[in-house]
Amino acid sequence: MSFSRVVRLGCCITGTALFGAKAAWSADWSRGDQKLPFFDQLKSLANTFNKIFPSILSARAICSENVSIQPWDWDWDGRNPSNFRTDSSLQGEIVTPKCTRHLLFIRHGQYYYAKEDSDCHLTGLGRQQLDCTGKRLRELNFPYRKLYYSTMTRAVESAELVLNHLPNVQAEPSDAIREGAPYILEPPLAYYKPTPKDIEEDGSRIELAFRRHIHRADVGQEADTALQFPPEAWIRFSLDHGSITWLVIRPDGRVTLRCLGNSGHMPPELISVQ
Repeated sequence: MSFSRVVRLGCCITGTALFGAKAAWSADWSRGDQKLPFFDQLKSLANTFNKIFPSILSARAICSENVSIQPWDWDWDGRNPSNFRTDSSLQGEIVTPKCTRHLLFIRHGQYYYAKEDSDCHLTGLGRQQLDCTGKRLRELNFPYRKLYYSTMTRAVESAELVLNHLPNVQAEPSDAIREGAPYILEPPLAYYKPTPKDIEEDGSRIELAFRRHIHRADVGQEADTALQFPPEAWIRFSLDHGSITWLVIRPDGRVTLRCLGNSGHMPPELISVQ
């Protein structure tokens, strides 16, 4: 069946349903030769709608009654404008950031798995992946401020390949963003079982890294779990090697995920995930 036929079929089905509804409403609005009062007409119309489209009303009931929405925490980074004033008194003027922060997270390239991190070098494919990512970042031509990278071998080598295309960007290694288990695994994995001690140590370290790097712009900046997902969901994400994740943080604390694990800048034969 061609696309045009599908569209026409959909229109015919919709038109028939609406025609049937109109006929039913017209019939219910009169009793013999006498028309019903206005409010009785509305009641009759609602009853007819309920008979014809019960699934719509059921879905509306589910959305309005059974779904609990977690309100957004506007002070998730401890930088709500009400916390900052021009002086220490409560009468001081509230100072708000003016800039939007754009954070780009780059996943390392494919690497050789080994017991010791020093032996976990990028594969040939992994090096090609990060070369493509570096080219993409250069093409975007954003005013990059700084590149922070993990001190793990695969991350160091990935950063070097990216910096080949961004020679004027400052770079800083960081132990705080090394790989780890920030929270319990739900659901658990058979091949990865961090101990409670691992989770406690890694969680504290990664939380400090989050507080340092993931926040809205500083008040004085002139140019330039944020999304509040449940923390146990971290293990459910799987990103392509060398992919780009783009997070936007507005001055008021609103956070937007522009893209997650984008690897569209690579040819298909270079895409891999592990």
